[in-house]
Amino acid sequence: MNRLELIQALPKAELHVHIEGTFEPELMFAIAQRNEISIPYKSVEEVKQAYNFHNLQSFLDIYYAGANVLIHEQDYYDLAWAYFEKCADDNVVHTEMFFDPQTHTDRGIAFETVINGLQKACDDAKAKLGITSHLIMCFLRHLSEEAAFETLEQALSYKDQIIGVGLDSSE
Repeated sequence: MNRLELIQALPKAELHVHIEGTFEPELMFAIAQRNEISIPYKSVEEVKQAYNFHNLQSFLDIYYAGANVLIHEQDYYDLAWAYFEKCADDNVVHTEMFFDPQTHTDRGIAFETVINGLQKACDDAKAKLGITSHLIMCFLRHLSEEAAFETLEQALSYKDQIIGVGLDSSE
């Protein structure tokens, strides 16, 4: 067994991943079409080219363009499930996923839609792939303290599904 095969075979834990940042171009484009959401890319290839970002803001531009296509619980499930399938390919046996409810609730998506889709994918990943996972909720730095407290209030009903809180986005 060579080193690459050894690395592939070793069980792994991914302890810091922002689930919306894992959006693959093909899935982003497919969900945009399914939900009839316009994105600033005309093809999967254009989305792939946009992933050649140069700084935080150019990454956030594609990040938010992708997040905007997520509307239904199934969309969040599909996003997380695609990530879990990649985890299985890489022998990741545990992951802790950050998610940004404010990115979605600010667009009128219910907090429960976001967390239910993600949690169902987490449950299926454990049952079907043997991958354990936890959710970590993030507050967006560029939004107000009051907005964070509003999100915290929405999250309290789901506190048994959230193991921590983080910060992300631009400052």
